Amino acid sequence: MIQHVRRKLANVLPAEPEVSIPIAGLIQTAVESVLHLRLRFGTALMAGVVTTSLVKPESIPTQVLLTISVGLCADRSGLVFLKIRRAR
Repeated sequence: MIQHVRRKLANVLPAEPEVSIPIAGLIQTAVESVLHLRLRFGTALMAGVVTTSLVKPESIPTQVLLTISVGLCADRSGLVFLKIRRAR
C-alpha cells in the first residue's frame, strides 16, 4: 500500500535534476573547503594599460590614462569560479 502511494506521489511531483543535491543530503554533508576566485575584467584591462604605459610612456597620454582608470575601476563585470568540496 505504501509503495502504491509513493508511486503516485512520484508521478505527480516534478523530477529533480540529477545535478542538484537533495536538501536532506545538504544537511547531512559537511563542507570541507570553499574556493572562490573572482577576476574582474576592469582589473585585468587596467593592469594591461598600466604595463603598456610603463613600457612605453609616450604611447598613452596622461589624460587618457586617467579617464580609462576611472572607467575601469567602476566596471563590475568579471568572471567568477566557485568550487565547494564536501566531506563524504
